[in-house]
Amino acid sequence: MKVVKYFYLDDEKQWLSYLPNLPEHWVQGETFEALQVNLYRLNFDLMLLEALRKVF
Repeated sequence: MKVVKYFYLDDEKQWLSYLPNLPEHWVQGETFEALQVNLYRLNFDLMLLEALRKVF
């Protein structure tokens, strides 16, 4: 399993975060767990796009 570092902010109503190598792609969640799921999805999607670019 690959370790992914991320930065997050705890607003009073939302958790906000981004990946260090892609600061323009922010994700949010109502709980810390929801934020982690959204970060996982973002990272997965970006890795998939990168893999598809190598194939085509």
